[in-house]
Amino acid sequence: MANETKTSQPEIQNKLHFEWLLPVIFQPRKTIKQIIEQDRPVWLTPMLFLSGVAIISSLIAWPIKRDAIINGFTLPTDFQYYSTDQQAQFLTAQASQSSILFTFIFPVVGALVGIWLTWFLMSSILHMAHFISGSSTDKHGYFNLVAWAMSPLILREIIRIIAMLISHSTISAAGLSGFVTATGSGGGFLAGILAQIDIFFIWEIILLLIGVVPLSGLSRAKSWGATAITLVIMVLLLAIPHLVSNMISGISGSSSSASRSMG
Repeated sequence: MANETKTSQPEIQNKLHFEWLLPVIFQPRKTIKQIIEQDRPVWLTPMLFLSGVAIISSLIAWPIKRDAIINGFTLPTDFQYYSTDQQAQFLTAQASQSSILFTFIFPVVGALVGIWLTWFLMSSILHMAHFISGSSTDKHGYFNLVAWAMSPLILREIIRIIAMLISHSTISAAGLSGFVTATGSGGGFLAGILAQIDIFFIWEIILLLIGVVPLSGLSRAKSWGATAITLVIMVLLLAIPHLVSNMISGISGSSSSASRSMG
């Protein structure tokens, strides 16, 4: 038993690389080189840190969202003309929106699923794009690179946390999405694309470009071309939730207007 305990501790330590967290930000070339030279999975550390700050961010946003919904709650001008069932449905819907399910559980689950699914899809697509271009590098190298290239997103979440603590409000328009009005499906999709573009996303791209050429063993043109294709696909995929959310909001708004007219 003692021997098993002794051997398990180094194995756990080898999976976590806290010593790369700051260097990947301040010494990216040297650190990325160390990361892509690994012949085993070393992606766990940045993913755990990013998940942790996402949970903390959701915890801080929780009471802010709840208070905003409660304080912004107003009855429709024609509420007295609603039927008893319609009034009950409206009040129940408003109460559910401020519940812990909608203000914390759904947002934190969505954030975690988004982080891990984005990492998995980007790593898989990046590996496939380079494989098609002629690279024979194992997929684990791409999973390692993408995870550590996402390190700037940890800083983005920390800055969001600080901003929420200071302003006591959530960030309504992420990235460049504030420059467009999300009306209709086209506007919602464009807003979803622009929401992903900020300095931290550009930072992530730079870290990817530093690592993909030596990792893949391809020429710079081929490797960067495969990476560009991967990024375009990911940006389009990640814009879909914004489009769906915009469409649902439009449908619910139309249904609400229709029910008031019938009432």
